[in-house]
Amino acid sequence: MSTSDSLTAALLEQVSGRFEPWMSCDESFERSDGVLGDLLDRGLPLPEAFAAHLAGCGACRDEFETLVELVAADWGLDAAAARAQLDAQLP
Repeated sequence: MSTSDSLTAALLEQVSGRFEPWMSCDESFERSDGVLGDLLDRGLPLPEAFAAHLAGCGACRDEFETLVELVAADWGLDAAAARAQLDAQLP
C-alpha cells in the first residue's frame, strides 16, 4: 500500500466512522464554554460525547482547539500546555 493509499484509507475511516455517543455541532458549540471551564479551571476530562464529536468533526475540533489556546492565554495560562491537556484526551 502506498502512502497516498494509507492517507485515503485513514481519511475514509475518519469521515465514515460512527462517533458514539453522538452529539451535533450545535450542541458542541453550546457546551463549549462549560467544557472549556471544566478542562482548564478544574482539570476535568472532556465529556464522552463531546470528545467523540471532536474526534469526528474537524471543524468543531479546530474551533475548540483555537478557543482553548485563546482562553488559556487570556486566563494567564500557558496556551501550549492547555493545548497539550486537550490533545491528551483526543484520539
